Amino acid sequence: MAELFVIYYHKILPKWGFDVYYKTFEREVKILKSFYNVITLDDVYDYIKSGKTPDKPSVAITFDDGYVDNFVYAYPILKKHGLKATIFPIVSRLIKKDFVRPTLFDYWEGKVSFKDLHQPKTMAEANLEYLKYGHSQDFLTVEELNKMRDVFDIGGHASIHSRVFYSDEIVDFYDGKNGHWSFLYAYEEDPQIGFPIFPSLNNLAVERSFVKKEVKEYIKSLDKSFFNQKNWKDILRQKIKETFSSLVNVESKEERKNRVYQELKQSKEELQNLLGIKIRHFAYPFGHYDDVLVDITKNFFDTAFTTEKKAIKVNTDLHKIPRFAIAKDFTSFLAVLGKAKFKK
Repeated sequence: MAELFVIYYHKILPKWGFDVYYKTFEREVKILKSFYNVITLDDVYDYIKSGKTPDKPSVAITFDDGYVDNFVYAYPILKKHGLKATIFPIVSRLIKKDFVRPTLFDYWEGKVSFKDLHQPKTMAEANLEYLKYGHSQDFLTVEELNKMRDVFDIGGHASIHSRVFYSDEIVDFYDGKNGHWSFLYAYEEDPQIGFPIFPSLNNLAVERSFVKKEVKEYIKSLDKSFFNQKNWKDILRQKIKETFSSLVNVESKEERKNRVYQELKQSKEELQNLLGIKIRHFAYPFGHYDDVLVDITKNFFDTAFTTEKKAIKVNTDLHKIPRFAIAKDFTSFLAVLGKAKFKK
């Protein structure tokens, strides 16, 4: 059986940095074109559904979240080499305005200088900017997404796409350095020094725990000098234990099911209405899922993709299809190709 697998990227950069450099990406694309049959997610669905396997090693290329650098840098490279891919945009992050930014095509044709092309933010910066202000220029416009459709199929990636707390077990306290951009959503306000940190997963995958207002107010009432103590976290843990019998309010299983159902339904409908197409495929935000989410997802999508590092087998669950992440360095890309061959 020839290997069949899916890879995913997030951002493509104009220079070496925190994610995949565009020249590295083109090098990877050339290898995939030379040694693999690059297929679509519709093809992946057909292979799994039919129980058939490809004659030649086959790979599907995907991108998560919907960053504009996918249009500026990845789209021209994929089109240049005649390859298809799928993008999973977060529908809430899409810019609902009609404008298009210059791409590598414009640079290659001498219409703009290279420095005129979009300079991407990190994923954390872009998502935090969106949570704070309701928009970020680091995401695609609807018009840009439409222009990519000769290369990219479009899949669903929900709407909220943030981590939330799901337990009352304190794993740490926020100290200004150990946060995640999702904390703004998880706490329902800007995180403050001393806020307790609980285990977190994507908001679709758990019954959400809401930190009680009185807990947050208590911590905000502490004098700044309290946090100058070397062992302030240990002291605060004890104070909270003595002061509060419970720290969070947890939604019921039924509330969670209804919330997830509505988010998947509404986000799919919005994306389909914006683009005028049918959305068949879905990627779990952060790759997190549980049986409840899988069952609800089946109501709306033919397939759903995880971030589990495996190749696809004949009996792979259509709503738990694994994907390999592509890191920024070329050697990691080569390692993924090796793992895809043997990790089944």
